Amino acid sequence: MPKKVPEMGPAQVRNLRHGVVTKDSKTRKAGDPCVAYHRVGGVDGLVLQCRPPAAGQEIGSRSWLLVTTVGLRRREIGLGGYPDVTLGEARELARQKREDIRNGIDPVEQNQVQKAKDRERQRKQVTFGDLAEEYYKIKEVTFRGKNPQRQRNRLRKAIDRCLVEIGDTQIGELTVEDVLRVLRPLWTTQTPTATRIRQTIAQIWRLADSRKLVSGRSPADWDNNLDGWLPPAKRIHHTKHKPALRHQDLPGFMKLLAVRDTIPARALEFQILTIARPTEVQFAEWPEINLEEGTWTLPGSKMKNRNPNEAHVVPLVPRAIEILRSMPQSGRYVFPGYRGNEQISENALNNTVKAIHQESLKSGGKGFVDPRYNKVACAHGMRSCFKNFAASKTDYDDVVSELSLAHLDSDETRAAYLSDQILDRRLMLLNAYSRYAYTGKLPRKRQSKDY
Repeated sequence: MPKKVPEMGPAQVRNLRHGVVTKDSKTRKAGDPCVAYHRVGGVDGLVLQCRPPAAGQEIGSRSWLLVTTVGLRRREIGLGGYPDVTLGEARELARQKREDIRNGIDPVEQNQVQKAKDRERQRKQVTFGDLAEEYYKIKEVTFRGKNPQRQRNRLRKAIDRCLVEIGDTQIGELTVEDVLRVLRPLWTTQTPTATRIRQTIAQIWRLADSRKLVSGRSPADWDNNLDGWLPPAKRIHHTKHKPALRHQDLPGFMKLLAVRDTIPARALEFQILTIARPTEVQFAEWPEINLEEGTWTLPGSKMKNRNPNEAHVVPLVPRAIEILRSMPQSGRYVFPGYRGNEQISENALNNTVKAIHQESLKSGGKGFVDPRYNKVACAHGMRSCFKNFAASKTDYDDVVSELSLAHLDSDETRAAYLSDQILDRRLMLLNAYSRYAYTGKLPRKRQSKDY
């Protein structure tokens, strides 16, 4: 029969503290502070757990436990912290728990059931708007690349559109009908925007699912869900490509460009020779340039649809290197802007294209209009000009021009990107393009495949 523990009084309990290790072991030395369990009597199994003090504390945390068995299982049932729960209150709680056990109730399992009910109640109280704001805070610090603020603004607008319709809807009660209420006004008129909103709702649902706030399928899923209510985005929205310069007009365009003595003009010329995107040129930095090796290495974080750790190397033709050497290396960016701005403006290249178009018209020329859209060509459209030239006027395999454009859309281009020779092939194609741009002379056709 276990020895009966004499009942302690409040003053005795107040003086209880943590213990010390009495014997050396593999993990602790004699004299080290340790947790102590003091039996206080009055109710079998009632103990005060005393922990060593943390840094800056005089007394460690103390809490009540009822140490007992339920069936064949040993249980340590928490009764609250001391001194918030007094000695008398702890004894009363311990008696109630022992009574529950005698009646066949496991207090630990009962507590788990109650916690599950509390979580369910909390789940019902969390709104879509609450979680959407949390999602935005998580995402806004992850955006990288040349213009993270634009990415943040786009996400903010998508969330704001959702909040108008479903912000107050409890996340666990979000339905397909709720999602449709957000999407339908935009689906046929602003399809890309509506698609991004649908994807944002789906991501917020995944966040809720990771926190056990929802269960089941996302109401924003497309397959076998929203596709029964909305027409496919690809069927109702056709992407319009940027107006491009015809490759037949490139030599004439370059003659007018060459005589313009401005930094945006040199930046546009550099863009044409490297086939880069306008924003990649706008934010080109000197550490990315290696004039000795003749390369420009763009980090993946600055590129479209690219792994941040996957850099893109651009081989530089001689004229591109000449342009770089002519630029002042006094700042961070290769092409500095006016009035003290670090880099050229967002519209600098397009404005230069428009100015050359107007100059051509004034001198009796036909200008530089894309006949497909009847619009003046733009800087981004110079990439299409290169692609059309490579496809129609050279015998280089398509993979070489695709890699020059930094397109990694197929297994073939990804495999070729890892090839040691593909950089040389791309430089050969860019040299042929550069020669044509300045002289109008087409490259000779070769009998063998280049890649």
